[in-house]
Amino acid sequence: MATYLSLTNELLQRLGEVQMDSSEFEGARNIQSLAKTAINSSVREILHVAQEWPFTLATEVQTLTIGQSVYDFPATLSSVDWESFYLKTLNSTNTPVRLKILTYTDYLNTYRPQDDINGVAGYAPPRFVYQTQDLKFGITPLPDQAYELEYKYWVFPDNLTAATDVCIIPDRFSSVVLDGAMVYMMIFRSNEQSASIHQTRFDAGIKTMRRLFLDEPLYVTSTAVTSRPLTSRVI
Repeated sequence: MATYLSLTNELLQRLGEVQMDSSEFEGARNIQSLAKTAINSSVREILHVAQEWPFTLATEVQTLTIGQSVYDFPATLSSVDWESFYLKTLNSTNTPVRLKILTYTDYLNTYRPQDDINGVAGYAPPRFVYQTQDLKFGITPLPDQAYELEYKYWVFPDNLTAATDVCIIPDRFSSVVLDGAMVYMMIFRSNEQSASIHQTRFDAGIKTMRRLFLDEPLYVTSTAVTSRPLTSRVI
């Protein structure tokens, strides 16, 4: 995978500017510093186009606390796959199962009263998950043991900072990152024509990434409603 240093140096090479080694990277100034900023800006713009790039997918394992219903998501979360919540086997007392999704309204109307009324006697392996109004997730029934709950989510990573930081965008799309960075550099140089050319290439590169990663589902689920055919009656 391309590093922050390698991407920045390739951008500087395109610009005909002096490249850097790792010892100079942290203290970069002037055009080198702008090049570093342009790389981060390009990466952020790509990640803002869609939340569910496959290369940003991560797995989280949350250890549940006995009697606790609501939990925080990771700070880097961009989007969560609600279909992926899976209660793992702790011991022979529980069966692994994918949690079903509830709306917050359904939880309040039906399941929270049960949790409140049953109290400790109602603690059990969770079977449902829901999103709270403050963008956390909750589970019900309340856990009776420290189960492990696994789920998938999409990350929005922090900016690249160190020379050795690896860019989350796959290497085969490094050219897209560089085209986006060139837009920023050409705007800085007041070269609107070149900025426009690179913007067109950047947009085309993102469109290709969307087509390859997002716009072609592996399968299609039918939503057709089947019904029994009408039959005629003889009167």
